[in-house]
Amino acid sequence: MSDWAFGRLYKDRFDFVFHLRCKELNQATGRKSLMDLLNYNQSSSSMIKQVLCQSPERVLFLVDGFDELKCTTDLGQSDLTILQGLGKLAEKGTEEQQVLFDHHSVSQTVSDPSKVPFLCKLLQKKRVSQTTMYSFMHLSFQEFFTALSYMLLGDEEAQGKVRELLSKVRRGKENSHLLPIVQFLFGIANKEVAKRLEEKYISCSQGIWTQLKHFILEVIEKGKEDQIVRCTMQLFTFHCLYELHADDFVKEAMKTYTDINMSGSPLKKTDCWVLMYCLQHCKSIECLELSGCNLTAENMKILLPALQKCKALVLQVDGLANYDLDDLLTALGEGKSLELDLRKNNFSDEKVQDLLVALTKHKPRNVDIGVKSITSNTTDKLMFLISKAHGVLDLIKLHCCGNVALSVQLQKDGVRAPQIVLWLKVAEMKMICDSIRTSGYSLTGVKLRVWRVADEDNQHAFIYPTDKCRLTLHIKGPLRCGVERGGLQLAHCSIELSLYGDDVVDWRCIFQLLQTLKHNPEWDEHVEGLISLLHSQTSLEGIYLYVSSFTERCAASVISLSQACSNLKDIILQVNGFLLEEGIQCLRESKRHPDCQLLLLGRRCRKLADQCSEEKDKRLSCNDNVLLNLHGESFIEIVLRHGKESDIDDTWNGNKINIDDMRNENEIKIYNMWNANEDDGTWNGNENDRPRDDIKCKGCCVVG
Repeated sequence: MSDWAFGRLYKDRFDFVFHLRCKELNQATGRKSLMDLLNYNQSSSSMIKQVLCQSPERVLFLVDGFDELKCTTDLGQSDLTILQGLGKLAEKGTEEQQVLFDHHSVSQTVSDPSKVPFLCKLLQKKRVSQTTMYSFMHLSFQEFFTALSYMLLGDEEAQGKVRELLSKVRRGKENSHLLPIVQFLFGIANKEVAKRLEEKYISCSQGIWTQLKHFILEVIEKGKEDQIVRCTMQLFTFHCLYELHADDFVKEAMKTYTDINMSGSPLKKTDCWVLMYCLQHCKSIECLELSGCNLTAENMKILLPALQKCKALVLQVDGLANYDLDDLLTALGEGKSLELDLRKNNFSDEKVQDLLVALTKHKPRNVDIGVKSITSNTTDKLMFLISKAHGVLDLIKLHCCGNVALSVQLQKDGVRAPQIVLWLKVAEMKMICDSIRTSGYSLTGVKLRVWRVADEDNQHAFIYPTDKCRLTLHIKGPLRCGVERGGLQLAHCSIELSLYGDDVVDWRCIFQLLQTLKHNPEWDEHVEGLISLLHSQTSLEGIYLYVSSFTERCAASVISLSQACSNLKDIILQVNGFLLEEGIQCLRESKRHPDCQLLLLGRRCRKLADQCSEEKDKRLSCNDNVLLNLHGESFIEIVLRHGKESDIDDTWNGNKINIDDMRNENEIKIYNMWNANEDDGTWNGNENDRPRDDIKCKGCCVVG
């Protein structure tokens, strides 16, 4: 609406735009004209009236919350003819899953459709002509009149119709379009609504009410044993109980629900009111799960009274202001088992500290918080929470606007403590790590992910928080190896280094080389420059690198690195293209460091001559997806997928080697790349970039 007012939208199309809130329209009493409902300014009334009469197409009505609009039962008619006609039309459309009706069909049930306010007339264009068609002004009206049509029949026939409807709904998903009609029937069975309908000689018999009662209890009972039924029908069940608004019956129905899991079901404002009503009738709530429900601050406030009742809570809320957090903390009370996802918020440092202190009065398991900054005071409160929740807290994350993700597994007196994941700036790392150590905790399993080099990073040395660390440097986020839609290969999108000791890697130089490699995907002097830079790193224990193809030149660089770094245990190359025979032969004939294990993942052509080497050949059946393992004198090849089995252009985009799990083990393990990154909670990749999870190690054959 503001876009229209400022001339950014529909500037030359509409003279007036009205915002109608259905919640406010419901408050209107008696007969109201359109001008009354618009509540216009008296000075412009004549102008509005003129436009409405002469050019109605120049007026736009924005109807907000159509699903909240309550339809009056007084249609201004002395008889039920119009209702019966609309009911028959709606029922026919529902049976045939039809929303558009031609003039002939409408005229059979409604004598003068142009005078019926619930029907819309429109012209449907055909090749050389136009046809007059009708539809209900909203699908919900068609569903409502279908339900109402049953009430206009004799009692026996009406019960038969309802019985047939409920029987279809019991068959499952194929008839899910009938659920709103059942919901309207519960609304018609509401005592207050039924009383108003009886004044118009429309009644809901006791037989229909009994059918509805048995049906909803049956759905609830079936949900106890069938998780799919419970998940798909739970919100619908709550809506039916809300429409009925029979408190005693709702209490009886809600006895079943001690654990309520709404996670993954987006909740609108109306859904939250429905859920709140039903939860109030629960005797007790052991666990309430509201993750992935698209809850906003406004919707959360509706549910706050219910949050007080539950003993365990899983909650995700986005867009909270500082004062909203106060309301939430008050509602939570004390002593709850909590899993909170508040990452898509931006709390002040003071409010974050209040939250951390408040959590010490609960039993927090997983906590995820969005913050503006991480200060020393925040770190102190964080460590205070960790000490108080020792043995209960598994994971805590703080999301700040930093370019480094620090993942740390804490230990105290040899006992495993919570994992911490912090998004911060390079300059904040020393302060964080010092505070952790001062609190008596040691840092293990340290992983650092750097996404970009900030200007201020040039003034700070890269401080390693432990004697052993895994460092991952990314270009524009944690991208996977592959080919983008635009055709650019992202073979050198990241590098992962396993480090130990006190040496400080000049990570900024590595990052600059990576940025150069981003635009030069072939193995050339830039990659050799990167390898040469790593030669001097005595702390280097492992390296994971993406390459576009494995050539003889690439193999020679890798061999030189293994010879230069005496502590290097693992080299992993994920090859987007082909493992060329020249590179493989170079490796097999070379004198590698005996303690260094080399793993290569890529495609290998099985033809004896004229072998495939180009992008266009990837899908040919002669190309297998393989894993090569070279360690000392041994050479092992595992075929992960035969070329004849693959009809996709996906090699390893779903697989990643877990270095830690392979050390000191004879078995080679391949893990899904997505899951590997989930372990430290620092994957922020695009869903479209999520690797396939159907490509796993088959271990179908070993060669060599």
